[in-house]
Amino acid sequence: SSGINAEYGDSSIDYCNGLLIGADKIDIARLQKVQNAATRFIFGRWQWRRVTELRRQLHFLPVTARIDYKICLMVFKCINNLAPSYLQSLVQRRQPKGKSLRHDDDSTLLQRDFSTKYKTSQRAFQVAGPRLWNILPATIRSCTDESLFKSKLKTHLFEQSYGPAG
Repeated sequence: SSGINAEYGDSSIDYCNGLLIGADKIDIARLQKVQNAATRFIFGRWQWRRVTELRRQLHFLPVTARIDYKICLMVFKCINNLAPSYLQSLVQRRQPKGKSLRHDDDSTLLQRDFSTKYKTSQRAFQVAGPRLWNILPATIRSCTDESLFKSKLKTHLFEQSYGPAG
């Protein structure tokens, strides 16, 4: 029964969460409270204790990591021709500059748009996507298999959120 509840809570919180990139901390905190309440419900614990370890047991990523996951997955689909063309046109591979730079050898990096100076512009997929993608480890960015990419990405975000598995 808890597996069904965990899956339902997991999918409901993920609905359209890619739109929340760069959202105010207050809004993210509200969603995190919903996830925490769902976690307590699944475990039958209503005390106001820390739920981090319970979320970890359920393999729930925190809300901010879930948003990053969704954006990175959309970028993956764009660069692997698995997304609609209107989304694919928003992300471009980084083009080498005139002078040789360390990053020129990494074909997995994306071109970033540095011309945006407004906070709302930073939330746009064509700005936030490449920013998040470029900070992923190269071993994740170089994946071409979607299942492997998802697994590596979730593991990476999980370890970033909770620390390495002990």
